[in-house]
Amino acid sequence: MKYKLPRALMRTKREEFTDLSLQVLGGQIPNDIRGYAYFMVPAGDCEDGEFSKANEPILGGDGMILKLDLNQEDAAKLSFKFSVSESFLADEATFSPFTLDKEGRKEKNPFHKYRFSDFGLGRLSFKIGMRNRLNTAITPIKFSEDPTERIVVCADDGRPYLCDPKTLKTYSPIGTLDEWEALMGSEKKFLGFSYGIKPFPLIMATAHPVFDPKTNEFIGVNYGRVFADTIRNLGVINSKIESIRDLLGVLLVELPKAILLILFGVFFLIQDLFNGLWAGRNTKRFTHVFSWDGKGKLKKANLVLPNGKNLVIKQTLHQIALTENHIILLDASFKFTPDQIINSLRPYRKTDNFLSEFFERVLRWLMTSPMEPNAMFYFVKRKDFEQALRSPVHGDQLPNVQVNSTELPFETLHFLTDYREEGGKITMHLAHNNAACLAEWLRPYDYQYTGKKYTFWEKLFGLGKTKIQTDLLGMIAVGQMDVSRIEKVEIDPETYSPLRSFNLMSFGDPLGENGTREKSPNTFNLSFYAYLDQTPVDQLPEKIAYIFWMCSGLFPEALTEFIHRMYAKYEHRVISLQLFDHITQTGKPSNLIRVNCQTMEIEDSFIFPPNQVGMSPQFIPKSGKPKDQKNGYIVCTVYTYIENVTPGDIDCEFWIFDGGNLTQGPICRLGHPDAIFGMTLHTAYTPTAEPVPTKGYQVDVVEELNKRIRSKKDKTLHALFDEHVFPYFKKA
Repeated sequence: MKYKLPRALMRTKREEFTDLSLQVLGGQIPNDIRGYAYFMVPAGDCEDGEFSKANEPILGGDGMILKLDLNQEDAAKLSFKFSVSESFLADEATFSPFTLDKEGRKEKNPFHKYRFSDFGLGRLSFKIGMRNRLNTAITPIKFSEDPTERIVVCADDGRPYLCDPKTLKTYSPIGTLDEWEALMGSEKKFLGFSYGIKPFPLIMATAHPVFDPKTNEFIGVNYGRVFADTIRNLGVINSKIESIRDLLGVLLVELPKAILLILFGVFFLIQDLFNGLWAGRNTKRFTHVFSWDGKGKLKKANLVLPNGKNLVIKQTLHQIALTENHIILLDASFKFTPDQIINSLRPYRKTDNFLSEFFERVLRWLMTSPMEPNAMFYFVKRKDFEQALRSPVHGDQLPNVQVNSTELPFETLHFLTDYREEGGKITMHLAHNNAACLAEWLRPYDYQYTGKKYTFWEKLFGLGKTKIQTDLLGMIAVGQMDVSRIEKVEIDPETYSPLRSFNLMSFGDPLGENGTREKSPNTFNLSFYAYLDQTPVDQLPEKIAYIFWMCSGLFPEALTEFIHRMYAKYEHRVISLQLFDHITQTGKPSNLIRVNCQTMEIEDSFIFPPNQVGMSPQFIPKSGKPKDQKNGYIVCTVYTYIENVTPGDIDCEFWIFDGGNLTQGPICRLGHPDAIFGMTLHTAYTPTAEPVPTKGYQVDVVEELNKRIRSKKDKTLHALFDEHVFPYFKKA
């Protein structure tokens, strides 16, 4: 039985539509499921044409919001809409070297000189700045004075945006550019002259801000560092030296890398010493937490360590969480630092030649290191934060709030919390993605790891090696090098040390003969989660009793030699490397599991066939019945490998499970030949989807961007914004 990664994950139709009636492909729609489920899809970019294409990082695509309308009897409708930011509009207007005039004749595009290009996970224009993709997660909000819900679309590298749940139109960022600090500064100076003030600065936020209905506030973060921190954070010598051979390998491979990075370090040391000469005042290390009331300005505080220094995040604040007494930040196992956002010298897919490949390899070899093997959590007392917000502000100086920290073993990307600190303890539910490097992707010069031994010349020229399939290029390198685990940990709110820990992991069935479908669930590539009120607008869950986890499985096609080499000596290894190599010859299936958070056991599961992958579960309570943390519905996306896809084939679907009986399989399957969507990420649910009132909070995007572009005597730049960006944001 061969494990094949569905190519449907890589393909999204870049076309907006509203209320497409889905076909029931199996079973029937439950009569007590109501509401709206939202799914976020990275959908390639404007250069791709009608469909997103392979050979670019899948996580670097434009955000497309999918709304599954289940608010009618025996029917389901689907809508697609791009999450539009200012930079999205500028990208659409500048990417093509030619445009068509009124008569349909081709003419030179005057705005093409401002075009964006893919440079790793980030898409950058050297002239106007960084794309805000808005492609990762969705957070519903409803303040006490709001007549209806709004949804917020978010990414790790940009301001969050308000979105109308009825039309799916993104209509305003949250906070003006003046209220956000740019990563590594938005202004530079050289001998007293300012330069580099871009319309679109790189802003680091969180993909998972939190809305607290109890306190009526939306809480998020903004953080930054200087580029020297990126260099210092790189783990140059990652190898454990256990033999003479290891030592020789370090001397030949790692030492040259260390020397190059030391040279970088000397440069940035000089910059630190003479910072005022060419570095602007906005270049600094900082981590801010903000609170927003839905109508006014962001209220911010600066986080400091017990030694008084600003908190600096090494990787990313992909997710934050709340309890009744704490705001909790996680330095997550997602290498979303500048070296990962921009780690390509030039877009490889446009320069398919030996020289380009060589420089790409060198750059990745120099800049890439494993994830931090442990998870660092930072705890902010909410009473301290609230007190700081009441403190007088002196100029641009924000009030400081001290954080406490604890380091836990194993990488962590996502975590959940019980809102109530029962018994005086903070309870966190952690997803440990051990040796799963989600910031890496399959590249044209990668080779699939097969376990074979190669001679020196075979290694040098790639003779006999297995190239990555071209239709998988850009996919996350999810050939996880160890098994994921689920942990529930209780934290002492006085010392912030762990009190008790409960762990769960599973390898699935013992290795048997090919051709037998596994019957026991596994926790490989633990990804997304669902539980009752995971995106609430009325109440955060006091205590989480059940969590539904989607595990993506282990597909040999997604394990590269590069990833295997980087994590072969992973320090928290559970599965021996020999056993792991044996497992990867076959693979492990994707599965949906329900975990009892009290007993920390897998109570129920559904195991997908080896040619299918499940993604993005969302819990929907049963309409008209008391809320139950187990007996709701789980809606998720499912992708099927089809050898030769032809028009009319459906290889991406929505499945509905009964949360109380996963084993029976989906009770309904929905799809449509025109509903073509790639890998979905995070989800949300709202019981209603009413239009947002026309009068309400809205940042004046025209005014804030005019401040940045009118100072430049560039009429073409002014025309770009006047014709292609500003009309979208002008109020009716």
